[in-house]
Amino acid sequence: MSCFEREALGSATLVAMHWNPTPPSASSPGIDSAHAVLGRPQYGIGFDLTDVALEQVLRNAVLRRPDLAETGADDAAVVISDRPAGEADFAPHVRVLRVGADPQARNVLDTLHPGLILAAATLLAAGYALDRDRTPPRDQAPLPSLSARERQVAELLVDGASNKVVARALDISVHTAKFHVTAILEKLGARNRADAVAIILREGLVAI
Repeated sequence: MSCFEREALGSATLVAMHWNPTPPSASSPGIDSAHAVLGRPQYGIGFDLTDVALEQVLRNAVLRRPDLAETGADDAAVVISDRPAGEADFAPHVRVLRVGADPQARNVLDTLHPGLILAAATLLAAGYALDRDRTPPRDQAPLPSLSARERQVAELLVDGASNKVVARALDISVHTAKFHVTAILEKLGARNRADAVAIILREGLVAI
């Protein structure tokens, strides 16, 4: 089991991202088995927020994400909520990302930054869990540095961009975009895109 630590924006609290060995399958509720661009699953995101302004910002951001789609709470892979645990009930299969509520519980994020919230929700849908880290950080070998272009690609990966979206955003070919994504995964030692996003967030490799 891998553990990824990151200091949450606006807080000194560390969050650990743990890989769940039994992530939801493509046929699980909240995951579009038809898959989105380039065969990646599309995750359903539901909302249970009392902060109307934050909910609108997140809904607009989901519309721009090819890997995410807004769904009802009972049909979602992940529900984003700002209510403490126990105030609202969800279907057993639904994973809940709590924003700024119940700081001792699992899957709680201290920041209200929309980009980080959606990145965390995507990781939960992909099979990760967020826990409070109660152990001192371990010494780790420094990661290889990313080039300026790779950092641009990394920012797009955090936003859930496919190779085609990366190519269009940076005005490069899809082949070149795929080359940069592969290089980033190799440099970070990541198993896949979700793993790469977790490492990027942990190490603060891009500005969110």
